[in-house]
Amino acid sequence: MLTAYSLFSTGLLAVAIITILLLFVAAYLFSPPGSFPRNIPTIPFYYALLPLVKDNDQEVLYRRYLEPLFEKHGAAKIFFGGRWNILVQRPSYIAEVFKFEDIYAKSGNHVKIPHSVLAEYTGDNIISAHGENWKLYRSVLQPPLQQDQDPEPIWRNARLLIDLLFEEQKSSAGGSVLLPQLLQRYTLANLAEGLLGTSFETLQRKDAALHEFQMQIKPLIFSPVFMNFPFLDHLNLPSRKKARQLARQFASKLCAVVQQGHQHAHNDKSTSNVGCSVIGAFEEGILTEKQFRNNMVSVFLAGHENPQLLLVSMIFLLGEHQAVQEKVRRELFSLGDDELAYPVLQSAPYLTSVIYETLRMYPPISQLINRCTTRPVLLGGKIPLPAGTYVGYNAYATNRDQEFWGADADEFKPERWGQTAEDINTMFRKANAKGAFISFHGGRRVCLGQKFAMFEARITMAAVLRSVEWKIDPAWPRMMTPVSNKIQSHDATDINSVGIDRLGHCIREICESDSSGSARNIPNGTMLIYPNSTGTDRQYHARSERAIPKSNRPAPAGREEALNLENAPCLDSSAMFIDHSSALATCASKCCVPVSLNTAAQPLP
Repeated sequence: MLTAYSLFSTGLLAVAIITILLLFVAAYLFSPPGSFPRNIPTIPFYYALLPLVKDNDQEVLYRRYLEPLFEKHGAAKIFFGGRWNILVQRPSYIAEVFKFEDIYAKSGNHVKIPHSVLAEYTGDNIISAHGENWKLYRSVLQPPLQQDQDPEPIWRNARLLIDLLFEEQKSSAGGSVLLPQLLQRYTLANLAEGLLGTSFETLQRKDAALHEFQMQIKPLIFSPVFMNFPFLDHLNLPSRKKARQLARQFASKLCAVVQQGHQHAHNDKSTSNVGCSVIGAFEEGILTEKQFRNNMVSVFLAGHENPQLLLVSMIFLLGEHQAVQEKVRRELFSLGDDELAYPVLQSAPYLTSVIYETLRMYPPISQLINRCTTRPVLLGGKIPLPAGTYVGYNAYATNRDQEFWGADADEFKPERWGQTAEDINTMFRKANAKGAFISFHGGRRVCLGQKFAMFEARITMAAVLRSVEWKIDPAWPRMMTPVSNKIQSHDATDINSVGIDRLGHCIREICESDSSGSARNIPNGTMLIYPNSTGTDRQYHARSERAIPKSNRPAPAGREEALNLENAPCLDSSAMFIDHSSALATCASKCCVPVSLNTAAQPLP
């Protein structure tokens, strides 16, 4: 009896302990710490988990759960990445966070969750570091990124991209092309050849090693469950072991490929080549091997994924807004027929305003929580934050702040930036200073790759717009809907993300122009090449990135064939992943891009 009674008592005690622990965990999860400010609201705990349950429209969720709180308070408490955080929206609060970087200090995965696979993947790098380490990394990376870059690799790759669209079209059984992977391969090529001084061969080979690594590693590392509950990485499950192994293999392969392209001395301090600068710092002992690897991974991720998301969003927005697409195309044609010198593109006001407006509406990193208060502080003079509080911002909301941008802040209006290059630059500086445009972040930690991102976007869109016109099928559902089991992209800055990469509304129409420059009538549900929208007497070649006057080329052979996409599948390439500094990587589009092209034009000799 005594033994049975003892066992019964022990069992009750165990149940009581487990119950208390569960209640403690529930209290931690469902309510913010008592030290958190009480004068701002709390976003429901389950908000970040809703996309795991069903394919919710992310914009609807934002309007329902976040927007009302932000409009009234400018900040809220949010559970994200396994902890409670402060999420800021009001531009004046954002400006304060950027200004006082020593108080709102960067704190990356290597500090926040050092045991995690994410920390293994990214480590201490230029984006997540603080203090002396950040100053060291900046001294290596900032000088080459401030230099003028050679535009030829970007023009060359843009031509290859357009060629690949047509090649994919021909080989596709349904006449459709999945665009997100092509854009990933394209931006990887630009990074390698434009900044790193090497070649990843991503435009030459579908199975290029680094592209394949990315396709394998993302679903493992960015598993939503592990991203939202990082303590599970302590369990060292088989899937996490595999993810760690892939992360190490990827970093080794990346560094080896870059170093193979640099079999020369690296003593030129004025170089514009990021690869030379980082390898030189490693060879001179300025960077340790681990610092070299971590920063190469950081440059790789930020250098291709953010441009990829920007291009995806521009393709979507210009497809939705035909008048804007036509206007920017006319501006580009007015500048000349050949590949334009970059200073000419840089001075094109409407192209610049279209890029800025795309970034405003759909910032590639639209939510980021990777700063930690180093001491108690009163945010905005009224929100008390204890030391050790993680603080972040929602760029999607801040960039649409109606107090700064007006009642039409949710509308795509490039004209809001101004009419001249001077007006646009003035507006850009003002919006940055006020904390109302934070797509490139701000303060001392402003994006070092901003100059290259604009460089790449201008040249790419100049090439594409002078070759192709596209439209979005009006019947396609407009939903920002993640799919939790498909991973396409992530926050390249600190991999702090719920990421959504969805090139959505299928682009349906590209048409080849006739000699008068007007579109032929092609059945609905097709994608048509229509490069000439200026009304001039031009004829275009489907495989050329620029116009060719009709008198200078033979008439295309073969009959016209428009491939119908009415019933073509559109595979969803959404990404949903949550990382622990919490960033939401977004683009304007909603799923994949099945592209159908007119196959009438023949290659030029």
